[in-house]
Amino acid sequence: MQAKEHGKRSLRELFEFTYLNNKGRQFTREELAPYLNSYITLRTVEKGEDIIRPMDTLRSINLIVNGKAYFIRVSPRGDMNMLAATAAPMFIGITQLFSDDKNFYSQILAAEKCLMLDIDCKYFLQEIKADGDAAMVVIDSLSRIIERNRARMDRMMFLSSTDNLLAYICRKWLEQGQFSDKPLYIKEKHGVIATDMGVSVRTLYRAINKLKEENLITVMNGGVMMFTPEQLEVIRRRHENM
Repeated sequence: MQAKEHGKRSLRELFEFTYLNNKGRQFTREELAPYLNSYITLRTVEKGEDIIRPMDTLRSINLIVNGKAYFIRVSPRGDMNMLAATAAPMFIGITQLFSDDKNFYSQILAAEKCLMLDIDCKYFLQEIKADGDAAMVVIDSLSRIIERNRARMDRMMFLSSTDNLLAYICRKWLEQGQFSDKPLYIKEKHGVIATDMGVSVRTLYRAINKLKEENLITVMNGGVMMFTPEQLEVIRRRHENM
């Protein structure tokens, strides 16, 4: 297997373009075309469709460059628990790649239309072994997952519901580029937000009402939450002082 086809970009260059420099950017198929080869293909998954189903076996490493996904754990009885709601860029399959168990035990659902790259597993391993910078991107991805899970547990155990919501808002702001001159819109359904925070919907509503009283949030039609740059700055300072 050759690491790089003639006239094509390397995996490291692909990671730099789509992962390190993502910042909420919406990539087009035309922009990604120079990075495709016989080991890297591009596909779209529509909102509500499965990216991964429970008990699927690893076939390729997925890199979602546009869109959001829900990670949902399903018990043998059919009970569902959302583990995370994550925005691009994100890798899927790295854990299975380095494990003897190649099966997925969670459902990964497209929360909105996703544009994603499927990367051949052997090619992926070959490239990250040969290129330290490419490997560092993978390490960064894994560290973000660990940090996200740790932060979620800390929020559930140590923060009030209002402070938990402030932490959630800051995370969404960071995922969308943390622009200081633009409002932030959080469009996820309140049930999804509550599950991601590890609280009930009723508890989430109490936290939202508390922020309303402090003039730190506007709830628009359909439950969309909007924050002005001024509100976000106050929220950021409060979050840093928790």
